[in-house]
Amino acid sequence: MSRRIVGVAAAVLALLLALVVTAQPARVPAPERNDETGLAFPDTIGPARKVGSTDYGQSNGAPELGYAWNYETQAITTTFYIYNFGIAEIPPGARGAVVLTQFQQAIADIEIGAKAGRYEQLKPSQGPGDCTVGTMIFRCITFTAVLPKEKRPVFTRLFVTGYRNYVLKIRQDWPQNAPAATREVDAVIQTFANSASP
Repeated sequence: MSRRIVGVAAAVLALLLALVVTAQPARVPAPERNDETGLAFPDTIGPARKVGSTDYGQSNGAPELGYAWNYETQAITTTFYIYNFGIAEIPPGARGAVVLTQFQQAIADIEIGAKAGRYEQLKPSQGPGDCTVGTMIFRCITFTAVLPKEKRPVFTRLFVTGYRNYVLKIRQDWPQNAPAATREVDAVIQTFANSASP
């Protein structure tokens, strides 16, 4: 009788695992070139290599959430997002109402992440303000924080701008007191901005 119970329990467990696996939407990668904006996301940007991407329209059935591309070096992470939330016209640059709203929402998301345990001691260190990189003008802010598991001090930086009727948002994390990592995050942003057409 105990073998039968174990067999039934194993079958139920296998069924539950199958349901969990099928319930998760498959992550569909984003294209290397975003047709809507003309922005390219090749295998490397500056010193960082692409480690993944997501097409939220195909992965989650939410095309208004757009796309994300993730890049890393040993020290830094950079994620690029392009989306429009279904808004037909988004003015270019850092000062349109949509961009300012998205900038404030992204700051709120960072603060929520800190409250949920992603960061400790989160504080603004530069900005908010406008940042010019190449020909692009972003609304930007940099925070200092501590990663709770390693107790490692980091910077986390946010850039948001309007670009060809889309919101372009960039998030970067890198260690404090690491001049090489600071050069890497700057090189990624500069390389990306130089590749974008005005």
